Amino acid sequence: MEESAAASVPGSPPQATTLRSLDDLPGPRGLPVLGNALDLKPKELHRIVDGWADEFGPMFVFRVATQRILTVSDAETIQQLLRDRPERFRRWRKIEGIATDIKADGLFTAESAKWRRQRKFVMHALNAGHVREFIPRLEEVAGRLRRRWWRAALAGTPFDAHADLTRFTVDVTSGLAFGKDLNSLEDQVDPIQNHLDKIFPAVARRLTALFPYWRYVQLPADREVADAVREIGKIIDGLIVETRARLVETPALRAKPSNLLEALVAAQDKDDEGPSDDEISANVMTLLLAGEDTTANTLSYMIHFLMEYPHVQSAVQEEVDRVFGLAEQPWQDPATPDRLQYIEAFANEAMRCKPVGGHILFLEPNEDVQIQDVFVPKGTPILALNGHPGMQEANFAQAHEFRPERWLQAAQENAGAHNAKAFMPFGAGPRFCPGRQLAMLQIKMVMAMLCRDFEISHQADAQPLEDIYNFAVSPINVYAILRPRRPVRGGVDIELRDGNRRMFLVPIEFPERRARDRRKQPAASVT
Repeated sequence: MEESAAASVPGSPPQATTLRSLDDLPGPRGLPVLGNALDLKPKELHRIVDGWADEFGPMFVFRVATQRILTVSDAETIQQLLRDRPERFRRWRKIEGIATDIKADGLFTAESAKWRRQRKFVMHALNAGHVREFIPRLEEVAGRLRRRWWRAALAGTPFDAHADLTRFTVDVTSGLAFGKDLNSLEDQVDPIQNHLDKIFPAVARRLTALFPYWRYVQLPADREVADAVREIGKIIDGLIVETRARLVETPALRAKPSNLLEALVAAQDKDDEGPSDDEISANVMTLLLAGEDTTANTLSYMIHFLMEYPHVQSAVQEEVDRVFGLAEQPWQDPATPDRLQYIEAFANEAMRCKPVGGHILFLEPNEDVQIQDVFVPKGTPILALNGHPGMQEANFAQAHEFRPERWLQAAQENAGAHNAKAFMPFGAGPRFCPGRQLAMLQIKMVMAMLCRDFEISHQADAQPLEDIYNFAVSPINVYAILRPRRPVRGGVDIELRDGNRRMFLVPIEFPERRARDRRKQPAASVT
């Protein structure tokens, strides 16, 4: 037990005369010396800590060697911690060190004054006005994805949803980050994506390592990561040079930059408070990593749920048909995203059941603090399980059922438990994810395109869905078969790789969807 010398977290119970210590909390039994280190399999980290939360309650401690790690899984306490950033809590220093090793120590890991200074530059590229201006570019990339999926539909071959969506989000994010069209959807060789694929697994491995061995002895996997970071760094450095030349050629871009890189370079040239070259490079790397994997993962899970629950697929199709009608360019109407309310509810339910980017948040206190009735010394690692509260009955009625309708019925008196504060896919507090608007716009555009054009189903020999932890939670085995659900005026316009265009006039019967797909289906359990 510790005497109460700590400041209490805002909103926590009144400070007691005597507080519990970390040693007083429950937790999994560990081995001598190693603690629970051997239990922490990197690719299963999210399932392991969630299981411990179910067993030991909303606050518990586990140990890696001599280091005690506090884990918090109730929504109210997590919200309190996130509201008190960056003053009282910061990101775990181990995360900062890992990010520095991969040259991604930008806004994501910045703290205090450095975070405030960088945030204003990054926010410009991600504010609502700039995201709206980015819609034509987003439509262009979505069009490439549509052509890719029409080719799969016409051939009758299954497609790898996660692979295609990762290429889509890389193309979107690269356009927003540095205004370059990578076109990985149509080019077979994608240098940036090939390198990014090596980085996320390395982050997960290093998080659970007993010590930073890779700084002293590099295994083959670590050498691959170092090579990937170096190659991406060369690409970013070249883009910075191009951007500086473009700002000299077009000075008006300094006042109204068109992408993140232009905003950062313009801010650097403006005054001494601007970002350094290393900070510019780190923030571009951060946006590539954060914007690419998390959105692609969420969209992949949504495709899985479309195949699992035909009534959800039918509801999305009916909403898109109603909102779009026969419009050829529905996204030119600025009200279109807000009118796709069922797709937004569907996305929220997918992120509740399968949180990807914010499932686990790694923090530490900047000073001795009191969390509930527990004394937590300065520097103690804290795992905030942001995804865990979303699957608790106390927060959401029938939490293990997949029901997008819950987000449309939350205000009704008989809706049951619906604690919006237990839903934190983009974090909370001052460090709420600035990319939420862009992510939701991508989700709505892809889902609307997919469900407007196709019926989607599992391939005959489909493997069960699996997921792994690569700092973000990633799905495996999301393969699907597409069948056209409506005729397209003039046929399907597919652009071939040689630059030619070919029109496919597709003689397809379009039977009425079965009545059982249209009527409301009973919710099924989420596995």
